[in-house]
Amino acid sequence: MSKAKTVLYCLIVLIVAGIVFGLASYHRLREEPAGLLSVLPKNKDVSLNNIHHVATRDGVKEWMLDAKSAQYETANNKTIFKDISVTFFLKDGKTVHLNSRDGLLLTDTKDMEVWGDVVVRSGPYKLNTDKLRYDHKTRTISTETPIAIKGDRIEITGNSMIFNLKTEQVVVLGKVNAIF
Repeated sequence: MSKAKTVLYCLIVLIVAGIVFGLASYHRLREEPAGLLSVLPKNKDVSLNNIHHVATRDGVKEWMLDAKSAQYETANNKTIFKDISVTFFLKDGKTVHLNSRDGLLLTDTKDMEVWGDVVVRSGPYKLNTDKLRYDHKTRTISTETPIAIKGDRIEITGNSMIFNLKTEQVVVLGKVNAIF
């Protein structure tokens, strides 16, 4: 066998082995995505695009987050998002959808803060504000900035608001104006 054929066969074997190894690694990471975290650099900030994250508690899906990009800051234990969308799941099967330009997730507490063209939709109701906070422990969404809620033949404005996702109760505070 000529030297050229031997080199060609060796190259083919190496390429096939590389493909097999790549496919095996892909399937392993697909089945066990937590393994992907082990290959990320330790004590380094990480940037990612097209993020999808689901938060559960006791096996129950509480919220789902999608974002165009994220920057994880290891030292501060937080993730900063761009073009963020969060869906909160309520006990009765209803959902609350939140969208904003920017957001921040504290990875140890799962608390969130979003700002910039914040829109929250639930059923026929739409809330607009500049900034919102989500407290994961109490499952409440709150803001200290002016809000406007519009829905079926109702408009409510106020200086601040608290929405309890467990009880589905909204409290609007400060210069409240309601039109029915």
